[in-house]
Amino acid sequence: MPESVKKPEEIRYVVAVPSMAPDLARMWKMLIEEESPPLMEPGPDGEEACARTIRQMMEDTERCISFVALAGTLPVGFVLGYTYMRPYGQPASAGQILHWYVSPDFRGRGVGQCLYGHLMDWFVRKKIEIVEVMARDEPDRDKGWRLRGFSVTLRIYAKRLSAPPPPP
Repeated sequence: MPESVKKPEEIRYVVAVPSMAPDLARMWKMLIEEESPPLMEPGPDGEEACARTIRQMMEDTERCISFVALAGTLPVGFVLGYTYMRPYGQPASAGQILHWYVSPDFRGRGVGQCLYGHLMDWFVRKKIEIVEVMARDEPDRDKGWRLRGFSVTLRIYAKRLSAPPPPP
C-alpha cells in the first residue's frame, strides 16, 4: 500500500469507566463549541464540571452508560445515555441520549452509528419503553432522527438572559 494512502484505523468500542470522564468531558466541550453558540458555551470551568458529573454518572451503572470509540488508545467518539422512571404517565420507563459526539477526523466512517447502536441495544436490554433526545433544530438532523424512528413531540425554545462572556 502506498505510504500516501493511510489504512483506516481499527476502532474499538468499550463501555466507559469513571476514569475516562476527563476524555468524555474534553469531547463534550468540542461538542458544545460546535453545536451550541451563541446560546451556550462550555464556560471557564465547564470541562472540569462536566468531568465530575460524567464520573458520577458512570458510577451509577444501573441508570447510566457511555460507550466510547477508541482508535488505539485515543478516544474519538462517545455516546452517553441514562434511564429514568416517569412519576406519572405512560410509557413509564424512559431513556435519554444525553450526548453523542465523534471527532471530525473520524466522521463518515460509521463510528457514530456504531455508538448509537450500542446505546440502543443497552436501552432494549434495560427494557426501556421510550427513548428521548434533544437535538439541534436543523433539517438534516431532523431527517436523521426521523430515519431512526424518532418523531418530534415538542420543541425546546431558548432565550439567553445575560450576555455571553467575552472570548479569552
